[in-house]
Amino acid sequence: MNPVKVLWRWRNNPLKRPSDVVEAAVLLLVLVLVVIGGPGVGIVVGRATHDAFRHQRLERYPTTAVLVDDAPGRTERPFSGNGNVDTVRATVRWRDARSTLHSGVTQVAPGRKAGTGVPVWLDRGGRLTQEPLDATGGAVAAAMVGVLAAVGWCAVLGGVLHGVRHSLRARRTRQWEREWAEDGPRWHDGRI
Repeated sequence: MNPVKVLWRWRNNPLKRPSDVVEAAVLLLVLVLVVIGGPGVGIVVGRATHDAFRHQRLERYPTTAVLVDDAPGRTERPFSGNGNVDTVRATVRWRDARSTLHSGVTQVAPGRKAGTGVPVWLDRGGRLTQEPLDATGGAVAAAMVGVLAAVGWCAVLGGVLHGVRHSLRARRTRQWEREWAEDGPRWHDGRI
């Protein structure tokens, strides 16, 4: 954006329209919200995400489950849905912290025999869950989420600015067309 063009809107000028003042004010507001709000949104969202990952590490714990049946020998596809390479779904049984017996389905290495111990992660309710990110992985993921939130904030503000400028431009065009419809014929006739 050309700084001279931006600053032009703030000068006293007999050709300055009210819509120019509105556009300049909106532009200034958006710039302030981008400069201050972008990093602010990134920091707040990043911290909240980091806290959520830390909470997961505190609430989840590892245990060993036992395969109920033999696991299938190989996978149908090279990657499973959870991102693990070469795993298969199998039914397992485990006891939670209160020694209550549970069963469920999880990803295991192919070809494991029934009765084999399998490491699993449980939440505080004793339900199967994913392994939480470690501290480093959680910090990196939280930083990425914060950056994406800041970029999203700036993109939304850019969209608002674009919409306001488009609306003002359309309003100016309609106003110009009305004025030309009134003065155009007189101009062509040489009365102006």
